[in-house]
Amino acid sequence: MSKNYAAITVSSNKETRKTYAAKANSPRVLVLPRRRNEHARRREIIVLKNRVPSRVLTRSVLVKNGNEDDDGDDGMIETFDSGKTSITMYNEDLAPVLMRNRSFGFIDLSALWIGLVVCVPAWTLVSSLMALGKVNAQIALILIFLANVLVLLPTCWQGAAGVKYGLPYVVQARASFGVKGANVAGLSRGLIASIWFGIQTVVGAKCLKTLFVDFGVIAASTVSTTNEFGGVIDFSLYGLFFLAQAFVVWNDVESIKTIEKFAAPVLLFLTLLLFVFTTTNSAFPSMFHAITQSFANNNVDVSFSWRTILQAATAAASFWATMIVNVSDFSRYSKSKKSFQSSSFAMPLTMLIFAFASIVVTSSASTILNTSSSLLTDPMVVTSQLSQHFGWGKISSVLAAIGILTATLSTNIAANILAPANALQNIAPSKLSFRTASILSMIIGTMCLPWKLTSDASSYVFVWLTGYGAFLAPILGIMLCDYFVLRKQKLNVTDLYSDDPKGEYYYQNGYNYRAIIAFTIGVLANLPGFLLATGFVPSTFEVPQIFSMAYDCAWFVGVFFGALAHLILSSIGQKN
Repeated sequence: MSKNYAAITVSSNKETRKTYAAKANSPRVLVLPRRRNEHARRREIIVLKNRVPSRVLTRSVLVKNGNEDDDGDDGMIETFDSGKTSITMYNEDLAPVLMRNRSFGFIDLSALWIGLVVCVPAWTLVSSLMALGKVNAQIALILIFLANVLVLLPTCWQGAAGVKYGLPYVVQARASFGVKGANVAGLSRGLIASIWFGIQTVVGAKCLKTLFVDFGVIAASTVSTTNEFGGVIDFSLYGLFFLAQAFVVWNDVESIKTIEKFAAPVLLFLTLLLFVFTTTNSAFPSMFHAITQSFANNNVDVSFSWRTILQAATAAASFWATMIVNVSDFSRYSKSKKSFQSSSFAMPLTMLIFAFASIVVTSSASTILNTSSSLLTDPMVVTSQLSQHFGWGKISSVLAAIGILTATLSTNIAANILAPANALQNIAPSKLSFRTASILSMIIGTMCLPWKLTSDASSYVFVWLTGYGAFLAPILGIMLCDYFVLRKQKLNVTDLYSDDPKGEYYYQNGYNYRAIIAFTIGVLANLPGFLLATGFVPSTFEVPQIFSMAYDCAWFVGVFFGALAHLILSSIGQKN
């Protein structure tokens, strides 16, 4: 073939493969006439070699102008003209995932959700709520399950664009916030995820410390008896676990899928093992009474009202606030819409089972050890204490460490590295790869001093969980309103990667100021309550009660006001 011609493989409606040649002076994209009964997305396309990046050409990208309305029978579509991308808006990691490269099936996605649920922060969520005297064990379980069911729908909705178009979260956000304004949404989510990474890495470091003490690698006399994080040993172990995670993310997304598939059965087995042992060595029928009484003996008021129920439900929903926003980072790899939606049910079901297990294990262990349940919120501590009590030896510490380290690794990789890495890439796609952006986000998370955010139950629930939930919720409301209400689930994918001022998502200088104002309104709705919860505003200061009540259900308030403000402002803009 002449050097002036380039071969590219394209697909027809019958999934057959054909090879065409394009002249050097041909138009960028030539769409051949549609055959009878042929889907629009399966039209044959000729792409000019010297107008398309070589990496795109070698991957045989199936593209067409993104203005077609036909989504195909499966609800998934490829609509992308790679020849019109801007170097400031595009790199291979941010590009739409082609349907033939979407390798996550039902099992893969279910394993992902299970791996995200089974982690130490989820384990401590229930005990933290009860330690604060918000709810008893039974109500805590009900609220956690209902809260997870409530967030299931927005999770599926937010992931719909990822399934349909193969888009990551930061690119999806360009439709709502503008091709440059998406950095507001991306960095907001990325910063929270980076801090979560740091928190989870602290958990991993504490686990390693307990394991090394049990095996005599670290002298017990050199380790603080408190649960506080600090000192040379703690930070050295933090660095060790940091490097282990950096090694994993240096590989591609397939390594994440492999880790999640491995982690899910291991975590479930170890949780079941601990559950069976503690319940068979304690009074199983009285476990809920035991844990409630244990907290009550610590002078905690376990009475509750509708307000406390709202607070607990908000904390449970806020736990998922990060993943809900950027769920497209995973749904884009789904083989089908059905696989993604059906696998999402693993989230509330696993959360209910895991919360139940944490309550039972904690209460049973408190009965066996004759100690306060509030002191046994860490599964590694539970296992270590039980090991000493029964004289198990070192095998229990090894199993516990495997479980906790696996849980922490699987959660961190999937939830807390991908999102900030994509957010950083969105700022400078041509300069940052996924690998370098991932390492940079991990460093940022460490610089935020995450070990201070989980020092006590109050800080964990009301400052951290509820606070970041209130901050991210307006972004979710804006994006859902924009995609489903304003755009009717139609996106011009080509323009999402273009900084052409005439592009659909360029708005004013690349920013959709209406969405940014709506985001600000959604955050401000919860700001007074947040300032009261954090102590920035003294409790004696006269703040209208409505703001405190709003913060009690901050995540739901943020979603509602973000969506409503965006709808109103966008409607006004269209009229003008």
